[in-house]
Amino acid sequence: MADLPSSHTGNTGSELTDRLLQAAAEVFAEKGYEKAGVAEIARRAGVTTGAIYNRFGGKAELLLEAADHHMPDSLDTVLNSSGSGSATEVLSRLGDHLLDDLDGGHGLFLEAVVAARRDPELADRLRCRVTDEDRRLGKIVSEGTSDGLLDPGLDEQAVVRLAHAIGFGMLLTRSMGLDLPEPDNWHAVIDRVLTGLALPAENFPTDDSLTGDQT
Repeated sequence: MADLPSSHTGNTGSELTDRLLQAAAEVFAEKGYEKAGVAEIARRAGVTTGAIYNRFGGKAELLLEAADHHMPDSLDTVLNSSGSGSATEVLSRLGDHLLDDLDGGHGLFLEAVVAARRDPELADRLRCRVTDEDRRLGKIVSEGTSDGLLDPGLDEQAVVRLAHAIGFGMLLTRSMGLDLPEPDNWHAVIDRVLTGLALPAENFPTDDSLTGDQT
């Protein structure tokens, strides 16, 4: 439910890196990953191919960095917001972000997913990105479980995979141009899902059990 982190956060502020990522986004969007060439990306950015290899490990890393550069990280946005709230509130807001307007980064991310089926290096890099998001989502789920908001009987990985399934599924839905629900209706469904992940009411401790009173 959240979008992918960048490993070059310190570089993307430079004018040259911005030009490279913009040129990469254009070439990947026009030609696709397999036909896109590093030389063409360098030409559009007005640099040599050496400038690209000095900053990126190759075409696979460049594609993912271009996607990151053009796609806001919804998870960071929510976590960095003041008063982010409980784990379930964070997950609810992440769900709401799935209706945000699409930008070029989402298309590049889908390009990476498709191309990764035939490119082992790209597949490895993409898997590392998603694994990092797994860790961050897992931390939110773990906190929700510790706070008694989520059922401890549920497997953490299964909950994280559900979150990704909803996020990736909505990304495909948006990319296909399918009709979207009204924000309030979508929010109600997301909250209903989160309610289903909560500890069943009959399992909540009573005041007597908390005080040890067995009478």
